[in-house]
Amino acid sequence: MHKFLFLFVAVCFVGCSSLPEGSCKKDTQCSGAQVCFEGKCISMKKLKEIKEKRAADAKPKKCEDKDGDGVKAGDGCGKDVLPDCNDDDPNMAPGKNEVCDGVDNDCDGMVNEGLKGCVQTLFGGATWGNQKEYHLDGPAAVLYDPAGFILVTDSHHLWQVSLDGKVTLLAGSSLSNFKDGKGAGARFSYPLGMTRGKDGSVYVADCKNNCIRKVALDGTVSTFAGKCSNFTKDMGQFADGPASAARFYCPSDVAAAPDGSFIVVDRGNARIRRLAPDGTTSTIAGKGPMEVREGEGQDGFADGPALDARFNDPQSVLVDSKGIIYIAESFNCRIRKLDTKKGENGEVSTLAGDSDTLLGVGGYADGAGKGAKFNYPHGMAWDDKGNMIVADTGNGVIRLVTKSGRVKTLYGKVSAEKGIYKDGPVKEARFKAPMDVAPGPDGSLFVVDAEANRIRWVVR
Repeated sequence: MHKFLFLFVAVCFVGCSSLPEGSCKKDTQCSGAQVCFEGKCISMKKLKEIKEKRAADAKPKKCEDKDGDGVKAGDGCGKDVLPDCNDDDPNMAPGKNEVCDGVDNDCDGMVNEGLKGCVQTLFGGATWGNQKEYHLDGPAAVLYDPAGFILVTDSHHLWQVSLDGKVTLLAGSSLSNFKDGKGAGARFSYPLGMTRGKDGSVYVADCKNNCIRKVALDGTVSTFAGKCSNFTKDMGQFADGPASAARFYCPSDVAAAPDGSFIVVDRGNARIRRLAPDGTTSTIAGKGPMEVREGEGQDGFADGPALDARFNDPQSVLVDSKGIIYIAESFNCRIRKLDTKKGENGEVSTLAGDSDTLLGVGGYADGAGKGAKFNYPHGMAWDDKGNMIVADTGNGVIRLVTKSGRVKTLYGKVSAEKGIYKDGPVKEARFKAPMDVAPGPDGSLFVVDAEANRIRWVVR
């Protein structure tokens, strides 16, 4: 009997407690890796957080105006005080007037907003509007809508951005795949160029899905032409025919033609294709890729009859009011012209640019025809005078090309210091890798600066 009582008392001494659950007087009364702190069992991580907060709270609080601009900043200013966003720069303070200096003068997260003669960041890198909620990832193309917003494609999304900085996801997801549907329920895989159709819908070249998608005004996405698939077995295909039978290989751009059809740059197949309003597809230029020879890695170059012509990494396309087609060709560093009314099936010629077509070596030079030089040109758009504005990606500049083939530089500067971008006065602005352009209101221009992950806005 005494032996049993001794064991009962011993067990209660170790395991019985009158303390509420989660309370403690020492570490042994806590489970697992928890410790006893001020009568509560907490994790080591929580203990560290508490100690760090108390140490920070114990430090003297500051609320001062270091830069002398009349606005204080610091952890002691209180929640009701609008703080200086950068107390080391007297040019930055809430309520200051915005000036064209590439600085967020008024602390609203945006620089040079709407100022003439300035370049600003509209989306990506800005903190104004609701942009902290969104992340721009590898932007590719931009399209301006006179309703007062731009559309932007990036790795897997179609974004809508108002000119006051508000961002809306029109369609797509951070997941790369194929799926028709509405808004965030749809899936893209590296969508590139796009255009508006007569019905107001947006037609998108969905590169890695190897098809052309249609996006309605409410964000509903459907397949317009081709077999949408990013599976390896479905890549590299080529076929003309009805919309469902057509096959593409990484289409990179699409443009609306005056007759209601669409012209598509079928980049991987090195061809230019025409899509009827019902999606029926035909090839109008390009013989297709050549067999790649070791050390050259190109798909060829040849002007002449349209179906015998050769393209190498064609990127974007424009169609004028007469139905003449213009193609920006990256590897051959040229702007090509396709006149479908010449000869039996049309004729391809070089409008501007010259390069080593075996090595893909271009250059930089303003001038006319072959006297001009480009370095991997990409996106194009018409200006209000019928000239082409071209994103000269490799040179980091924006060029203007007339229909006679004369080329001049509009914005940016070619420099030995590569890979920089800079907002501010137009003459001082720099672009890192401009990929596409879209004319905006009042002679302004939107630029996709791809490597900078920004949409830039040039306001003249």
